[in-house]
Amino acid sequence: MILQHEADKLKMPSGPEAGREWLKQATNGLMNRDTFEATLGRFGNRVSGEQILSDIANQVRIVKVRQILGSPVVTPLDVYQAYRDQNERVGAKVVAFPVDEFLAKAGEPTTAEARAYYDLYKDVLPDPDRETPGFKVPRQIQVEILSIDGAALAQGIKDKLTEAELRTYYENRKTEFKKPSELPEDLFANDPRAELTPPQLQPFEEVRPYLANSLAEEKAQAEIVANFGRIKDEVMIPFADSYHDAVDAISEAKKQGEKTSATLPKPASLADVAKKAGLNHEISTLLSKEQAEHYGEVAGAEVGLTPLSGGRKFAVEAFDPKTNLYEPVELTDDLRRRFLVRKLEDHAPRVPPFEEIRQDVVLAWKREHARPLAEKAARDLAATLRKSSGKIEGDTVDGRKGTTIPPITRLQPGFPIPGQFMSGPPTETEIPGIPNPGPAFREAYFGLAEGEVDVAPNRPKDIYYVLTVDRRIPATFATLYAPNGEYFRYKFEAEADAGRRREEQWLSRLRKEAGVPANWVPRDEAEREANATPG
Repeated sequence: MILQHEADKLKMPSGPEAGREWLKQATNGLMNRDTFEATLGRFGNRVSGEQILSDIANQVRIVKVRQILGSPVVTPLDVYQAYRDQNERVGAKVVAFPVDEFLAKAGEPTTAEARAYYDLYKDVLPDPDRETPGFKVPRQIQVEILSIDGAALAQGIKDKLTEAELRTYYENRKTEFKKPSELPEDLFANDPRAELTPPQLQPFEEVRPYLANSLAEEKAQAEIVANFGRIKDEVMIPFADSYHDAVDAISEAKKQGEKTSATLPKPASLADVAKKAGLNHEISTLLSKEQAEHYGEVAGAEVGLTPLSGGRKFAVEAFDPKTNLYEPVELTDDLRRRFLVRKLEDHAPRVPPFEEIRQDVVLAWKREHARPLAEKAARDLAATLRKSSGKIEGDTVDGRKGTTIPPITRLQPGFPIPGQFMSGPPTETEIPGIPNPGPAFREAYFGLAEGEVDVAPNRPKDIYYVLTVDRRIPATFATLYAPNGEYFRYKFEAEADAGRRREEQWLSRLRKEAGVPANWVPRDEAEREANATPG
């Protein structure tokens, strides 16, 4: 909306005529009335052509507004910085001061203090990246999972294949195994004599390994499909239907102000069904979305029957408000493990009463009051080191075990973009042994100079670290400007980074002028995310 306002200020063309003109240019004139009407028909006449064209024009205006900043100015120093971030390596020694070690010295809150602390954060969802607590219980789900290792099943089938099965499979598919030829297959397509010289086929012995793998995979998939299909058709879908019929009956009776004998049926565990079918079975604990994103093997699986099909990940599917209770969903991961999942419970976010989470509130209060004690202890050690060698020597310092981090770069090169001669943006290098380091720790770590001692916390400020340089491997100008160097890649990345930062600053200014908080999202999106109605 803010960008649309900017487009209005700049008097950019809008309306259906602008959308029509853009479509002509974008399709090189291929979008005519008939094609447009055919495309419009897919919307079931829910919107008019004028509406579609107006919306297209408005989106084009918004895109063009974002482009008015033009290309940013990038200096040789910016290019060198991009190069250094991916090539200069810094190794350090650190000593950790976990905040929880100082809880005993933080004291105990009074009941009034604990209640006041609860009131301060009771409507806030927890966030592991934030130093302040959140006592609101997020939306949680529980799932029942049936699974099988498709690759292991295929290997077991492969080991039992008979020679007769393989030869029959070969005979049924042997036209697929033509011998490679330098001549086009259709060279004599119109010559009736071509039938007299059938194509040369690869013999059975040459393709036997492929046949075994392919046949075993087909048999494994057929077995899984049959098992999953039987469980869905005989158990899962009938129960889901009966459950939702009861939900509808209760809901309708409530609307009409009538009583009903309908009750919600209770699901039986699928453990016996899974055992009979040779499947693994488990029922999860209540999971938040963040926990679901890291929950066991199913976390990496996608909706669909084949690996890497591009379907939605498990957590996204399970937390979609449209995914109803007890309805079966099939997923597959990239290791060919197959999953049949149903959602057993779906609880909306809630604010628990103080007494229910009193211990959690007291612990959070104590952590907040222990944090300055941990920081002071770290700074005291840093002051002591500065007066001596300015280094952390040996494996322990004042009885605390030190950690040596090997030389690493600040950033890792981005992954190549398929089909393009460029890479994606660089990513932050993981720092070994430092959980959730965050910007403050990274700046201190990569900014260390020889003989310097610094103190920095990780992102949630539950650990404070004393840092000193172990060794630094510099990035040289000679390598950047070498004939086979990657100067232009670093220049492109510096320009892209500068463009992103400038656009963020510009959008931040526009939001501020519009009176919109920096972290604002539309109310319907915020409510949908926080209070999604359980399925």
